[in-house]
Amino acid sequence: PSHAKMTDFDNGMFACFDDIMVCLMVWFVPCYISSQKKALLDERECHFCDCCCYTYQLTWWTRQQIRAKYGMEFNFIMDCVFVTFLTPCVECQQVREIDDR
Repeated sequence: PSHAKMTDFDNGMFACFDDIMVCLMVWFVPCYISSQKKALLDERECHFCDCCCYTYQLTWWTRQQIRAKYGMEFNFIMDCVFVTFLTPCVECQQVREIDDR
């Protein structure tokens, strides 16, 4: 039986400046853009509560949802490291990934 090859993110972790508007929004209003993309990923509308309740822990959870939805291989340890130490880069990558798919 053939097994489908699991993919990874199409957008690089350190390609933050590939889309300067996303980079600026992640830097200055991360709760807004991340909540918008999380709602899009959940296939629902974004509400004011989404922005108010946004935490960086949701970044890790959103990353796992992206991996599951798009058939990406899970990498628990590296995702924890990236989200903990490179949160803005992770947010940019996730926003671009959701937009591109």
